[in-house]
Amino acid sequence: MMREHKMMKIYRVSAAVLLLATIAAVPSAADGSRQTATPIIPEGWQGIYDSMGFSPALRLGDTIYVSGIIVKLVGEGSYEERYANGLRETFKVLETMLKPMGATLDDVIEMTSFHTDLQRQLHTILTVRKEIMALPHSAWTAVGTTALALPDGQTEIKFLVKLKAK
Repeated sequence: MMREHKMMKIYRVSAAVLLLATIAAVPSAADGSRQTATPIIPEGWQGIYDSMGFSPALRLGDTIYVSGIIVKLVGEGSYEERYANGLRETFKVLETMLKPMGATLDDVIEMTSFHTDLQRQLHTILTVRKEIMALPHSAWTAVGTTALALPDGQTEIKFLVKLKAK
């Protein structure tokens, strides 16, 4: 009985030490939180940041989280031509956001696109993405949706970008 009691005490102490070691090894919440991130607000976007209450992008360490950029139809021609032009404009906006951070489209590691007409838009986005972005391909998820924040928006694309080590 005495030996069993002593073993339980050793077990409790060991469990407590293990718990404390685990807690000490986990970074504090502030180390990876939004409060330690740097908002990226391109020229002309301050009004969006202030009025709508979101960052166009956030830099946290060597990672940039880019909020969705909405693709609109641009120019003349068929739907596909105008959609392709809108996609090219969206990637130009992304490049403008990334340039001050020393990043390019080559640093995009993941994109998620939300499409109002996925089947109609899929071939065009595949073509334009391959035209604009070098190999290897980034990770990508394409999702169909019924509406975007802007009524004339066709697709919204968010990006995850990893900065190169210096």
